[in-house]
Amino acid sequence: MLTPPVETSVTMGVLELPKKLMLIRLRWLVVIVCSYLLLYSRGEFVVPATAYSFILLYILSNIALYLIDERLFDSSYFYGPLVLCDTFCITASLMISGQIGSDFYLVYLLLIILCAVLQDFRGLIVVVVLITLGYGYLFFTGAENNDPSAYLRLPFLFVVSLFYGYFAQIGRAEKFMKQEAERRTFIAEQIADTERLKFEFLANTTHELRTPLTTIMGYGDLLMDGSFGPLMQDQVKAIGRLVESARGLLSLVEQILDYPKLQRGETGLSVKRQDLAPLLDEIRREIAQLEKRKPYRVQYEVEDGILAIETDWGKLKNILTNILSNAIKFTDQGKVELSIRNGSKAEVSFTVSDTGIGIPKDKIPLIFDMFRQLDGSQTRRYGGTGLGLSISKNLAALIGGRLEVESEVGKGSTFTLTIPVSSL
Repeated sequence: MLTPPVETSVTMGVLELPKKLMLIRLRWLVVIVCSYLLLYSRGEFVVPATAYSFILLYILSNIALYLIDERLFDSSYFYGPLVLCDTFCITASLMISGQIGSDFYLVYLLLIILCAVLQDFRGLIVVVVLITLGYGYLFFTGAENNDPSAYLRLPFLFVVSLFYGYFAQIGRAEKFMKQEAERRTFIAEQIADTERLKFEFLANTTHELRTPLTTIMGYGDLLMDGSFGPLMQDQVKAIGRLVESARGLLSLVEQILDYPKLQRGETGLSVKRQDLAPLLDEIRREIAQLEKRKPYRVQYEVEDGILAIETDWGKLKNILTNILSNAIKFTDQGKVELSIRNGSKAEVSFTVSDTGIGIPKDKIPLIFDMFRQLDGSQTRRYGGTGLGLSISKNLAALIGGRLEVESEVGKGSTFTLTIPVSSL
C-alpha cells in the first residue's frame, strides 16, 4: 500500500536564492552590526587597534566566501563551523561593547531558541518583529541618556534572527528532502514489486493459455485438412474463423510473454545478411487475414538499389507486422502503404503510412508506453493489449534502429523505422 505524501511546514521560499549568495548577503549584515558595536564600544575590554584588526579579519572572512566553490555550500558540514564562528563573533562584539545589559542577553538567547524551534520562516519573522517592538518599547520608555550606539540593539535583534533563522531553515529543508528521498525510494520499491508481481501473473496466466490455444489451432487445422472426414463449405469457413481467432489470441499471448524478456534484456540477437524479398513474403502472409476485412490491400513500394541488410530479421518482421497491423486496424477507408527506401549514413528506412483515424499530438509520446490504449474504456471500438508499439520500440532499439511517428487526427499516421544496413 502506497504511503501518502509527507506534509511539511518548511517554507522553501527563503531557500530559492542560491545558498552562497544568500549566506554572504546575510553575513554582510552581521559583519556590519558587529563592526558598529566594536567601533562604538566603551573601550573597557579592548583597545581601538585590536578592534580594528578584528573588524578587518571579519570583513576579509566574508570576502573569502566569494572564492569558495559554490558546491561546498550544499554540504551541511560546511555550516556548523561557520555558525560557531559567527556566534563567537556576535557574542564577543556584544561583550566588548560594554553597554549590553542582562535583559538584552535574555532576548538574544530567546531569539536563537526561536530560530531553532519555529518551523516556518515567515512565522519567525513575525515573532521577531513583535519581540523587537516589545523590547524597543521597554527600551525607549526606560532609557536615560543612553549612548546613541545603544539604538543599534533593535536592528541587531532582527539581523541576528534572519541569520540564525536561515541556517535553521537550511537544516530543516535538508531533513525534509532526505525524508522525501526515502519516501520516494520506498514508493519506487513498492511500484517495482507491483510491476514484478503483475508480470509474473501475466506470464503465468499467458503460459497456461498458450497450450490450449496451440491445441485448438492444431485440431482446427486437422479438421480443415479433412483428417477426420470431409466437411461442408460452411463448416470449413466456421473452423477457419475459429483458427484465425485462436491465432490472434496466441499472438497476444506471445507478446505478453516476450515483453518481460525485453525489459530485462534477455532477448538475444540472431543476425544474418539477406535480401528484402523473403521478409516481404512473410509479412504479406502474416497480414493477409487482416486485409480480408478491409476494402483495400496494403501497398508495397521498394526503392531500387537496396542492398542486402544485416540484421535480426525475426525482430524486424515483428516490428513491421505490429505497425502494419495497427495501421490496418485503425484505417477503415483509404490506404495503408509500406515504403522501403535507402537512407543516409548506410541506413534503410521502412515507412508505414495510413489514412486512418490518426493520433492527437499530445497522445503521441504515450503510445509507446506498455499497456497504453488511447481509448481505455470498456466500450472502446478497437481491441488489443497496448503492447505492440511498446515492444516494437524496444525491438527497434535492440537492432540498433529508431522508431519515429508523425500523425494528425483524421488524416492518418506515418511510422518510420530506420535501421543500419550492417549490424557491425
